[in-house]
Amino acid sequence: MKHLIFAIAVSFVFAQHHHDIAQIVDTAFLRLDLHPKDGLLEMNELTTIFTQRDTDGNGKLSYVEFTAHAHDNPMRHDLFNYFDKNKDGFLTKEEMVDNNYHAMDHNGDNQVSRTDFDHYYTNIIHHLLQQQQHGQIYLSQNNERDLLFQYH
Repeated sequence: MKHLIFAIAVSFVFAQHHHDIAQIVDTAFLRLDLHPKDGLLEMNELTTIFTQRDTDGNGKLSYVEFTAHAHDNPMRHDLFNYFDKNKDGFLTKEEMVDNNYHAMDHNGDNQVSRTDFDHYYTNIIHHLLQQQQHGQIYLSQNNERDLLFQYH
């Protein structure tokens, strides 16, 4: 009986965790699919968002610029660090838009479907959470070092 209760509890926690991740990814996609709202992401949509968020016009996003539009995202800090491949504290268009877009566009048709986006970002979030569980990154919903990629 103890094992059954434990299994049910673990299943509940896993289901809730999965639901939370799906909700974060869903919100991110809806914020990125600008014009037209067609369920497909195109490179120009992500480039437009990057340019809008680059408030000082220097061609890169600082952590402040990145998080100004991700304030409701509990994973924004670790996502910023994940995307910052050269670890210089800024996200270039190549790091933020080009690399991610090409990784999502599996067939090279210059369109990222909702399924492609969901799969890509869900995998990133799972990877970051796994690192967090192994003590490699810090995650706190009440800390300024929170993380995740949502624009708007």
